[in-house]
Amino acid sequence: MMLHYVCENCGFWQRYFAPRPPNCLVCCDYRHPLPPAGWQFRSLAEVAARLATRWVEVLPGIWQFWNEPTVGIGPRGYLIVDAERGNVSFEGAGYYDSAALDFIDSLGGIRYLSASHCHVFGALWQLVEAFAPEVVMQQDELPFCQAFQVSWPYEDRAELHPGAVLYHTGRHTPGHAVLHLPKHQLLCCGDALKFKLDAQGQATHISTHRAYDAHIPLSHGDVRHYQAVLLPLDFDGVLTPWEPVPQGGKAAATQLFAAQLAGRPFADFLPIRSYV
Repeated sequence: MMLHYVCENCGFWQRYFAPRPPNCLVCCDYRHPLPPAGWQFRSLAEVAARLATRWVEVLPGIWQFWNEPTVGIGPRGYLIVDAERGNVSFEGAGYYDSAALDFIDSLGGIRYLSASHCHVFGALWQLVEAFAPEVVMQQDELPFCQAFQVSWPYEDRAELHPGAVLYHTGRHTPGHAVLHLPKHQLLCCGDALKFKLDAQGQATHISTHRAYDAHIPLSHGDVRHYQAVLLPLDFDGVLTPWEPVPQGGKAAATQLFAAQLAGRPFADFLPIRSYV
């Protein structure tokens, strides 16, 4: 019997035979640490018994979902509401309880579903089963999509509709992608960018990595590629899988990329010189 299991170490879900999978594909990659105490996998019923799903409207028409407590690295998922062209789900919370699924249904369900990369898939499979969206994934992430069916693999760019366009960036992972929301002047950047926020939720520091846990910086070629893909896009705010940065995200990214190319690559956070 095939069941869904989540890795307690990273939060990646996979389908496998009972009683448990032998390992986790995400944790076995160099970007993520192995679990010091060995593999621990939980079934959906076990997760449902201890996790609740929370949500908040972080910007008009954009809802963020997360769990308390968390599972794995605790990514947050976003729902971009568009009554005319269909709602878009990007990234995934680690688990969606029935109240969260009912709330998403009340907003019109999900027309398109995607994510930046496998580290933050969360429980996308639950959304696929509940709403049967068109699942659009960059083709190099397909080896990690075994828990749900992909209906539209793409290479460099995929326009879900004129207000939601996916761009392949690679580098952090081979299939890493971002979602551009021109109407909102927003970029859902995945792990291409990472921010630190102060007590007021204001972005104060920014970083970019090839591997966050392993503290491996991008190469100069990686940074130039990010510049070429991201900076021509029209955005001001940024949504990472954890932090909403409503303003100043592009200016901060421009500053970071310039600093990365000015000397030796680095993985530390860079203070943002000015922000509003």
